Formats: sequence, C-alpha cells, structure tokens
Amino acid sequence: MRDPRSLGFNKLAALGALAVCGGLFLILVALFVVLHPYPRGGMDGTHYALTLMAFTGLLGAIIAVHLAFAHQLWYARPEASTRR
Repeated sequence: MRDPRSLGFNKLAALGALAVCGGLFLILVALFVVLHPYPRGGMDGTHYALTLMAFTGLLGAIIAVHLAFAHQLWYARPEASTRR
C-alpha cells in the first residue's frame, strides 16, 4: 500500500469521496434493517417498500455525485491543484 502522504491532495480528496459513498451505503443498509415491518405493529409492507424506494433514490443520487467527484479528482492533472 502506498503512503498516503505521497498521493497528493486530489487523490486524498477522491478517497474521501469514496469513503462517503461507503458510509452512505451503510446508512442505507441500516435503514433497511431498522424499518423492517413487524407483525405486531409499525408500517406495513407497502409503506416499507415506498419508504425504502424514496431513501434509495435520495442516497443513490448522493452516492452517484460523490462517485463522479471521486473520478474527476482521481484523474485530475497534478499541476491543476497548484496553479494560481
């Protein structure tokens, strides 16, 4: 594994954007588990499915934007960040 100090600012920012994607995915998985319908109460299966579709759409869009930012940052020219 490479030393993080040798990567440069752009590549470290890209890795941070990828970490945000992983964290948002874990939040989505936690929502799938926590909002699960129970037989004695809570929401029914239809509302569960609609709620998960809404959260998946929102978090999926945020993840897609972070993946696009990570791609742009990873393949950016190194001198672009130091130019004034």
